[in-house]
Amino acid sequence: MFNRALWYLRRRGLQCALVASASVSLANAQAVSTVRSGSFEIGGFAGASYGIDQFRVMGGGNVTFAAKKWLLPYAEFSYFPGIGRTQQEIFPSTGLPYTLHYAVPLTDFHGGVHIRLPIRESPIVPYLAFGIGELHSSATTIVATYQPVPGAPTVSTPPLPLAAGTNLAINMGGGIRFYLSQRFGIRVEAKAYKPFGNMPGLVGNAPPEVFGKVEGGFFFQLR
Repeated sequence: MFNRALWYLRRRGLQCALVASASVSLANAQAVSTVRSGSFEIGGFAGASYGIDQFRVMGGGNVTFAAKKWLLPYAEFSYFPGIGRTQQEIFPSTGLPYTLHYAVPLTDFHGGVHIRLPIRESPIVPYLAFGIGELHSSATTIVATYQPVPGAPTVSTPPLPLAAGTNLAINMGGGIRFYLSQRFGIRVEAKAYKPFGNMPGLVGNAPPEVFGKVEGGFFFQLR
């Protein structure tokens, strides 16, 4: 009887040990696989951009590849319906200065890197973002506003032509990824853009301005 009981206890102990070991291995595999190298992510986002005057809705999508657990090269496309801008001009008839205010729709395509900052195996992962690419504005017509003299009521111009143009731009910022599972997550991000060169203007070329965006979206890990 004693031997039979001892055999039973050993068998149950071995089974418990195997279950515990499998549970630990599965937990470790899940934790490791959430933030890992060699994974592809694809996702979309929407948010708001801020130029010189007000926030406007924007959106886009990106794809990333985890070259390392912490290093994710990526490519991204964004559409900004209107980035607020200003332009200094002079009335030809009087020689008095005035400032035009208008919004320019832009498309952005750039590549860069996300630098993940994993907190052990937490599903919440902060990251830094750096990128370089092109901002493009298509030829269009816009309506601008201006003040004939300081303190006077704002006046709207008739439709004005805006030339097409493409400018080099860098961007940087950061965000947080929330890994809800091994395959799906959400993220929030904030970035600032700095264009270079002369951007298309109405009469001349207005100096480039820094603008930013705040966005939120989802992503899928494909592998």
